[in-house]
Amino acid sequence: MLFVFNINFFFFMFFFIFFIFGLYYHLFNMSMLLYYNFLVFNSCNFSFVFMLDWLSFMFLSVVFLISGCVFLYSLGYMNGDHYITRFYFLVFLFVLSMFFLIVMPDLMCLILGWDALGLVSYCLVIYYQSENSLSSGYLTLFINRLGDLFLIFSICWCLNYGSWHYLYLYSFSDLNIFMMIFLFLACLTKSAQFPFSSWLPAAMAAPTPVSSLVHSSTLVTAGVYLIIRFHNFLNPLFINMLINLTLLTILLSGFGALYENDLKKVIAFSTMGQLSFMIFSVLLGSHYLAFTHLLIHAVFKSLLFLCSGVFISGFYGSQDIRYMGSLGLQSPLISSCFLISLFSLCGVPFYSGFFSKDFIIELLILGELNFFYLLIFFFSVFLTLIYSFRLFYYLYMVSLPLGIFNLLDNFYMKISCFLLLLISLPFGSIMFWLMDLCYVNVFDSYFKFMTMFFFFYFFIFLNLFNLMNLSSSGFTLYFLGMMWFLPFFSSTFVVSKFFTLSNILFMVVDSTWTEFLICTTLMQLTKSLNLYLNLFTLNSMKLYLISFILFMMILLLI
Repeated sequence: MLFVFNINFFFFMFFFIFFIFGLYYHLFNMSMLLYYNFLVFNSCNFSFVFMLDWLSFMFLSVVFLISGCVFLYSLGYMNGDHYITRFYFLVFLFVLSMFFLIVMPDLMCLILGWDALGLVSYCLVIYYQSENSLSSGYLTLFINRLGDLFLIFSICWCLNYGSWHYLYLYSFSDLNIFMMIFLFLACLTKSAQFPFSSWLPAAMAAPTPVSSLVHSSTLVTAGVYLIIRFHNFLNPLFINMLINLTLLTILLSGFGALYENDLKKVIAFSTMGQLSFMIFSVLLGSHYLAFTHLLIHAVFKSLLFLCSGVFISGFYGSQDIRYMGSLGLQSPLISSCFLISLFSLCGVPFYSGFFSKDFIIELLILGELNFFYLLIFFFSVFLTLIYSFRLFYYLYMVSLPLGIFNLLDNFYMKISCFLLLLISLPFGSIMFWLMDLCYVNVFDSYFKFMTMFFFFYFFIFLNLFNLMNLSSSGFTLYFLGMMWFLPFFSSTFVVSKFFTLSNILFMVVDSTWTEFLICTTLMQLTKSLNLYLNLFTLNSMKLYLISFILFMMILLLI
């Protein structure tokens, strides 16, 4: 426990130090490179580089803040676990991998943190060692390794430019189209965008503190962070393609959360939608706004996960929202934290999520997009409000039929949630005031309360929803609840084909020609040779005579 307290102290200290340095570097527009060159081969520099600018400092400060709260929270949530030391070391390795990913501009060194994130995430998803967690871990590992493969292809294309530093690549007006395709595919895979979205809800099999740190604020934002670094190379072809994919992901996440009953998966779907918001903002030309929304979202979404962990522990591990209720009476403090983070997710005015999300909506309205994209985007924002209200209804408005809630009085879980609450409440306004971001309100004040108007439209939509009988339709429930069959195509469909192919190859190759030529024939030859040599050991006169005759015949022929 003393080790965890020391880690928490250093993490919170690093949060304040990196936050102050981030403000200082942003104010004076500074950046610093720590460079060590250890090999030059074929005009390519193999080097170890750390790049420290305000983007990396601010991202690291948020990572250390959430990591410190997660370590403190785990003292209560993981209390009594037999492998708690393994858990802490895995989380620490994850933070270290995230550090390498953020501060390294060299793609060759960046892949160390990029690849380590996927491997440590797999180890954390299968932490409970159940069949469900194992299948979820395999799906997570498979799709993340696919993203690693795309990034390796991008590194291979960097050989044409003589360096793997993306700072050096900024000197080029345009990059190879294949390199950019592989790079953006890697980013979409890591950030769980369509069609690589199935792994993020499956990764909720991990412990709740892991979900708060890994799958809401750090790992899934790695792809967005890399897109922000390469925003200079976005051409109209990539912008149109990525806009379509992000809008599909927002719709997918909204309908998935609407039909999902698992509390952690509902929050995971909301994370998927917010990641699409960030990428959408980068595509509209405002990468700093996307980065600000990334930081603000990370803080309140990690608070949302930590509060859900308290609720899950109170209901003895049950995650079904249909069997929860009356949480406002059962746990007022954690319920208040949960509601505040939920309001930030919806973009309710003057909460932290409002400051960045509202500017993204204004940027969309002012952008040169057609009305169809605008309609889908606003409908997706509307879906966010619907599933948030559904979550609020089941957790607070439904009365609990049985008094089975275990009222936990755990100091560590409550104090970590309270610390995140104190920071997430003013974090949105602090980021815009201190960072002096040049975004101006161009709409009237009643546009700011559009979320409130959506709330009243929700009831009209709900009546139409019931009139169309979509809630009881079996196919609609199955199609929307199963993420448009993406888990099937990502796991069962692909794996079954590979298993069938491997079975055919085993029957045709291993069990026939390979077994005959290598196993059966070789064994027969070895057996015959052993019998022949065995006669030599027995001093057989017949064998010696035959060998002498053969030898003489060979001499005569020569």
